[in-house]
Amino acid sequence: MNNTTLAVQHVSFGYDNHSAVLNDITFHAEAGESIGLVGANGVGKSTLLKLLVGLHLPTSGSIQLDDWAVEPKNLPQIREKIGYVFQDSDSQLFMSTAYEDIAFAPRNYGLSKKEVDARVNHALDAIDIQYLRDKQIYKMSGGEKKLVSIATILSMTPDVILMDEPSIALDPRNRRRLIQLLNSFSQIKIIASHDLDMILDTCERTILLSDGKIVCDGATKDILTNRQVLENHGLELPLCLQKITK
Repeated sequence: MNNTTLAVQHVSFGYDNHSAVLNDITFHAEAGESIGLVGANGVGKSTLLKLLVGLHLPTSGSIQLDDWAVEPKNLPQIREKIGYVFQDSDSQLFMSTAYEDIAFAPRNYGLSKKEVDARVNHALDAIDIQYLRDKQIYKMSGGEKKLVSIATILSMTPDVILMDEPSIALDPRNRRRLIQLLNSFSQIKIIASHDLDMILDTCERTILLSDGKIVCDGATKDILTNRQVLENHGLELPLCLQKITK
């Protein structure tokens, strides 16, 4: 895990041969990096995450995780290495209980019952949600579902964690808990979010997308404190900085 690299080279993508959603996207992520992916609605943040995990395939360009190209023949290996937390937890959780959802992927990869139990317990412990182990999914709050969704990817011990709007619909307590969790993870993390305050708290690097292109890629504190750059691309300063600058 310590030497993982993710390389995105000149990637473009469009739906159904229509105009491109993403144009010539290039960036590299190294082991331990935490990257915020920001931009106004419709700039391609979620699409880029789906490309990274192979849910879509580039129209042109390439995506490489270590020695594995993100292409159809390698998708089983890619999805062992990359954990993707959906924006909508209900799209990710489809079993009856937290245990069954967290155990689903390890079972699918043919691990023994002992190893599956160990992976589930490790994931539950890492997020401190053993109390949710046997709780039925439909009885959970939005915050509980989000935590279980994160546990489902940790059970696969991924090298890369992708998250799409992870703080959406979370109350302040669970949002703070999420931030603490993200900061405890050593994997490459790429977090797409409109919650710029959370990006400030969790990501040392930020990529700003606009019109399907990368317009900034650098230190989070430099990009998210630049009012002019943000406003030019449909964003505002993080709330914590708006209070300071008023």
